Amino acid sequence: MLQVDNTTYTSVQNSGGYRQTQTRSLIEVTGSDRQSWLHNLTTNAINSLKPGDGNYAFAINVQGRTIFDLNALVLEDRLWLDIDARWAELALAHFDKYLIVEDVQLADITAEWARFEALGPHTADLVNSLGLGSNFAVLADVQHVAGKVGDIPARLVKNNLGDIPRAEFIVPATHADDFSKALKDAATKHNMVAIDDAIYETIRIEAGVPVSIADIDDQVIPPETKQVERGISYVKGCYLGQEVIERMRSRGSMARQLVGVKLTGDRLPEHNAPIFANGKEVGRVTSACHSPALDAPLALGYIKTLLINADQPLLVAVSADATTDATIIDLPLENWRS
Repeated sequence: MLQVDNTTYTSVQNSGGYRQTQTRSLIEVTGSDRQSWLHNLTTNAINSLKPGDGNYAFAINVQGRTIFDLNALVLEDRLWLDIDARWAELALAHFDKYLIVEDVQLADITAEWARFEALGPHTADLVNSLGLGSNFAVLADVQHVAGKVGDIPARLVKNNLGDIPRAEFIVPATHADDFSKALKDAATKHNMVAIDDAIYETIRIEAGVPVSIADIDDQVIPPETKQVERGISYVKGCYLGQEVIERMRSRGSMARQLVGVKLTGDRLPEHNAPIFANGKEVGRVTSACHSPALDAPLALGYIKTLLINADQPLLVAVSADATTDATIIDLPLENWRS
């Protein structure tokens, strides 16, 4: 069970938290065709982005199913693709298939960089204390700026966790220790605390934000994730798999959608645990935690759309031979809403 320390949880809610992360890869894309090429392979608009801009997008197959998701960061002379590390090899292989005559080069530069993040109410104050500017609050999601923390080169990326302010920091790996100390010192000034994976996952689930691999996999069509506003452009024109996404929009139909599910008892379901209604399987759990805000197990999962507003009793499998009562719940929870 993802069990969190309540004192740390409360501190993050009141002030914020920070940590070093090692779960993301960076793929660098260079060449004169880089933006038009990526534009044609993802669900969001890339061509219109300027240096310092970025966006979230999905790479999908011709059936409309997700291959992987990513953040695209536009730099002056290159793109950085921020991808779950477990998908990096797959992403490189997928992109390589669609390099024909384009002037595009790909390189995995993950080892060259260290990654950190901070989230919560005092994130903007932290960014300012680090010397990375006072305009964090007005940056759009996935916009980014280059600067220095002392003598350490750093790129600040705004990447909110739903309604929760979040800043990501990309620094040269050779400066990781020095940046870690600077981050801790700045965070301490604003009563922000170090967080671990359990705290982060709990906050993420309570905020209703799906994550790569667990909640976003090759069984999912992007609109089902409820990340349409973040990750899909319906006016950009053709791209790989676009027909399926457009058909879902024009018909206003989705077979299933991501929802929050509150469980009774104290047992957490496993990943992909089935959800039942009227004795039939109607969905699956993708992430789960014990929610301090609810004092109950909370899950993200996909459920048939027809059942979402049907006030239908649900059961969720918590073992091979046991289920527990469950109800659909609105996310984000109130304590993480802006």
